[in-house]
Amino acid sequence: MALISDKDREAIQKHFEEQLESNVQITMFTERSSPIIIPGKEVCETCDQTQELLEEVAATSDKIALDVHEIGESREKAAELGIDRVPAFVVSGAGKGRVRFFGIPSGYEFSAFIEDLVDVSRGSTDLSADTRGYIQSLNQDVNIKVFTTPT
Repeated sequence: MALISDKDREAIQKHFEEQLESNVQITMFTERSSPIIIPGKEVCETCDQTQELLEEVAATSDKIALDVHEIGESREKAAELGIDRVPAFVVSGAGKGRVRFFGIPSGYEFSAFIEDLVDVSRGSTDLSADTRGYIQSLNQDVNIKVFTTPT
């Protein structure tokens, strides 16, 4: 069963047709499900669902590519992208920056994820001139974290 309804899928597809300017790469890190329970090893409860959601979103546009890695087999690439837990994915495109997500982008985070895909495809955001000026004045790296709880 699809996670995105037909109506929502059509709306997303139309939105992407109108808004995506260049290609977007989604690089996901996951853990394979195992029928064996290993003491001391946590099970990724949302990895499969996150992958399914990302596959459905990627299928709405030829400009979106999804690359899925098993974190145990891709530790170097994960470290290079700042990924240390799963599920996680990185969205990259026209701009120099990247957006990292940890967990499943559900609820209100889903619409933010869709807009992040558009921003990344454009290489820009809708930030005000004042905000852009402030960001450009920063002289050290800033790590912004947004914590959410799906309801």
